[in-house]
Amino acid sequence: MSQDFSRYEAVLLDLDGTVYFEDHPLPGSVDLIKRLQAENTKFACISNSTTSPQRVVKRLAGMGITVTPDQIYTAGAAAVDYVVKRFPNPRAFNLATEGVQDMLEGRGHWVQTDSEKCDAIIIGAPANRYADFERQRIALSLMRNGALAVGVCADRIYPSPRGWEFGSGALTLMLTYAANAKPVYCGKPEKVFFAELCRRLAVPPERCILIGDNLEADIWGAKQMGMATILTLTGVARPDDLKAIAADHRPDQVIQDLRDLI
Repeated sequence: MSQDFSRYEAVLLDLDGTVYFEDHPLPGSVDLIKRLQAENTKFACISNSTTSPQRVVKRLAGMGITVTPDQIYTAGAAAVDYVVKRFPNPRAFNLATEGVQDMLEGRGHWVQTDSEKCDAIIIGAPANRYADFERQRIALSLMRNGALAVGVCADRIYPSPRGWEFGSGALTLMLTYAANAKPVYCGKPEKVFFAELCRRLAVPPERCILIGDNLEADIWGAKQMGMATILTLTGVARPDDLKAIAADHRPDQVIQDLRDLI
């Protein structure tokens, strides 16, 4: 039976593990997005990725999914938004990705060495190009000198073709532990992420429904904002995980994949 979205003003679709895995669309994702577009339903694709919306648009196009950058919001974009808002014309160190580099270009100054003044360090996963061991050492020094640690997201791990990889949260915790500092996180499930997304959509949180595969980042993040939630079992969460979570963390609906909604 087709899901009725008419009760909501916006549908929020998680990407990795919900819409796609690596460069392959997951079952039902292309058809669901086409249905939302055909019905003129407002929607946004969201991700704890460190990349830019423009890069996500190109990636989705390769899977047969056509969206615009304003329909994408990533944790990387949220981190850059946070830094720019907190530090006008910020002096920042990139410990994340090319996407973060793109998004802050022209909006601040990039710090390159640990001898410079630095307002904030934007931290992604350690497998990224801008997060090699030498740059981690520079970030640690900057943090000990007072730079704010801005974790792109608090994800402990994420899946890749090689298996599980260390996430942005894991690297952020390691560095802040070493520096005796307190981090700020900007991706899901943080309220700052969903609040900014809803502001951009001009839709109150309670009028949104989120579809995602992660009980912590997606479902709990949305529920604490008053959103309706649907869990898909195509990514991180498994049926047994539902037995161990508190009632207020449970999704409103559980599906096998997005085909169940169309």
